[in-house]
Amino acid sequence: MAIYKISYVVTGKPHPGAIMNTETKPKVGDRVTLGNETFEIVEVVDLMPARGNFHFLHVTCKPIEE
Repeated sequence: MAIYKISYVVTGKPHPGAIMNTETKPKVGDRVTLGNETFEIVEVVDLMPARGNFHFLHVTCKPIEE
């Protein structure tokens, strides 16, 4: 089972972002909830080669426009 350690960065508004672990790899267009806000993923980048079952990713996301 793969574990993805993800660094989330939010663009377009002040937000501290987050670092989270998940068992599913995020992809562009997915939505993620950080705190009490939901964002759309606009970029996913591998930070380094996987270490065993651990994958390290950087994800950029933006606020969802209503």
